[in-house]
Amino acid sequence: MKIVHCRECHQEVERHAKCCPHCRAEIPGESSFILTTKYSLFFVILSGIMYGLFNVGA
Repeated sequence: MKIVHCRECHQEVERHAKCCPHCRAEIPGESSFILTTKYSLFFVILSGIMYGLFNVGA
C-alpha cells in the first residue's frame, strides 16, 4: 500500500484512492489510457531489443 499526500490538506492518502477521505479533494492519477499506452510502448521496445539480441547470428 503506497501513501501519497493530498495536495489540498496534505494528509496521507492511499495511492489508489479517487478522493481524499479528509477533505474530499480529487487525487490526481494517470488515466487508464495513458497507463495502457506506456505499458504497450514498453513492451514494443522490449520486443525489438529481444529480437535484435537473439537474431544477431541467424
